[in-house]
Amino acid sequence: MIEFVDFSVKRGGFFLKVPKLRLDGKRNFLIGRNGSGKSTFLFSVAGLIRSEGGIFIDGVEISQIAPEERGIALIPQELLLFPTMRVRGNIEISVRYGRGDKGLVDRLIRSMEIESLLDKKIQEISSGEAQKVAVARAVVSKPRVLLMDEPFSFQDEIARVNILALVDELAEEYNFDYIYATHNNKDLEGGFSTLTSIDGGELVESVDSMQTIRHYRTLSLIGYTNLVVLDKKYYRIERDAITFSSLSGIRYDTLEGIGAGKIRFKIDGRYYFASVPPEPGKPFLNIDSSKLVELPY
Repeated sequence: MIEFVDFSVKRGGFFLKVPKLRLDGKRNFLIGRNGSGKSTFLFSVAGLIRSEGGIFIDGVEISQIAPEERGIALIPQELLLFPTMRVRGNIEISVRYGRGDKGLVDRLIRSMEIESLLDKKIQEISSGEAQKVAVARAVVSKPRVLLMDEPFSFQDEIARVNILALVDELAEEYNFDYIYATHNNKDLEGGFSTLTSIDGGELVESVDSMQTIRHYRTLSLIGYTNLVVLDKKYYRIERDAITFSSLSGIRYDTLEGIGAGKIRFKIDGRYYFASVPPEPGKPFLNIDSSKLVELPY
């Protein structure tokens, strides 16, 4: 269990503030737009960026502990594998210079199916193989918490889902929790313990299921359809709120390429999408605001 109390980070003109947050479970996902503060949050939890306030892991306060003593491993987007070392050397780095467990090395090499890579240089392996090496290196360090800053974002869907499933297995086997930052809603399809949304350095909400999401900002990140802004208020569109007209209203386009029954329309210069089958011969739509569900931003 990971908790934050009056947690904040100031970097130049950017300010990240998390008054209270509890992540109770192994699979913790962090979502937010580019520049929202995801990386700042993870790097400060790891102790690589100075922060204020409390960070608790299983009730133990760690914010004043040196990074190497926190029991946290971080996999950044760039992976930061050592190019002067071969694959085995990278995996064993925490054994040589930290608190890594030598007994885990061979077990993880087998689990990650990277036996054939051990004598290769980092430049000689693929990006997907490098990601497996980065995961093995992190788990060998025996973390209580693993932080991942979108390290698999450039993989195709199948490869990314597979490596996330592997991380799930490792978390159970080696008893660590993880926080995984992502901007791809497909990553959430395997389920999660908590889903935390941040925007502009602000904690929007943290939920344990899709059904408990309340805020427009969170919903717009995981599914931008059926959301609209009218008169500076934020809404979810229900099916019966849209009617089609042959005479007047908002002109729309059908988007067959991204799924049957999707339409695109424009209000105040901004495009919106809705999962509503259009009616033939009626090129306009009208929205009944009384049938919209207002959402906090």
